[in-house]
Amino acid sequence: MTNGNVSASDVFFGRAAPTERSFRNKIVGLIALQEMGLNIMIMPVALGTAALAGARLDALQLLPLLVVVFLASGVAMMTNDVIDAERDKEKWPLKPLATGLISKSEAIFCMAIWAVLGIVIAVVFFNWLILALGLLVLAGNLVYSRYLRDNIGYLTVILPLVLVPVGIWSGFSPETVLTPLPWLLALFMAAYAPVVQIPTEALDPTIPALFVRPRPTTERALYVASVVAMFVFGFAIYLYAQLSWLFVVVLAVFAAALLTQARNLGDDRSREKLEIGFKLDSVGLSIYWLSIAAFVWVK
Repeated sequence: MTNGNVSASDVFFGRAAPTERSFRNKIVGLIALQEMGLNIMIMPVALGTAALAGARLDALQLLPLLVVVFLASGVAMMTNDVIDAERDKEKWPLKPLATGLISKSEAIFCMAIWAVLGIVIAVVFFNWLILALGLLVLAGNLVYSRYLRDNIGYLTVILPLVLVPVGIWSGFSPETVLTPLPWLLALFMAAYAPVVQIPTEALDPTIPALFVRPRPTTERALYVASVVAMFVFGFAIYLYAQLSWLFVVVLAVFAAALLTQARNLGDDRSREKLEIGFKLDSVGLSIYWLSIAAFVWVK
């Protein structure tokens, strides 16, 4: 799955795809277009939320849930890339839309198929609430990519992201969606959003954080504050859900690992350093949510 300097990691995180035109490379390009690595890493969010919502490990709805979340995440990623196709020619010139390996019409066609499949599965296996919240998340992502990010700031990514665990929760326990726990999960994701977005956008001074572009020291302070907020909300989840004390260990290690990346957000920030932080954010989040599912289902 490599071509020249394009590695499997580049493809799965959507950073690049082979440029040579061929049927095989088209398939690789579609994988990169969906940022499939991130799609897979959001699966633990679905599992952890479902477990806290009362779903059993052998619940028949778990597999359809993972499929719906995977498809919805793919639609969100493809939407971002279609909107950013021209910008990516400079920022990420080896992305499949930027190189022309995948055309906009092909990307939109793939998005439509993914969206229809996701809606059908959600209607068959779940309720109207998870479908409504899912569509709201996708609409929020579209508004974010099309307007909010460039005109208000990249921190507005919080708006669609916070509803992800609430939407998943509604698929298993709609009658308890207004209780505190699903909204604690939402607050955790709200705190996580700056942690992943700051390293992602750190090298693009044209994008504001929230109306203005902060100095590197301010951005680093915001990153640290967000990691601390993640820990606080994670600890509240631990108390409210009565998880094993080992969960606090996982949470603390995750937060400590993220804090070590704050040093990469200084004036000497580089794409290589920030890429390491981005991957740590993504892998750490997956481990965090998998630990929630494990501690719920094992006890």
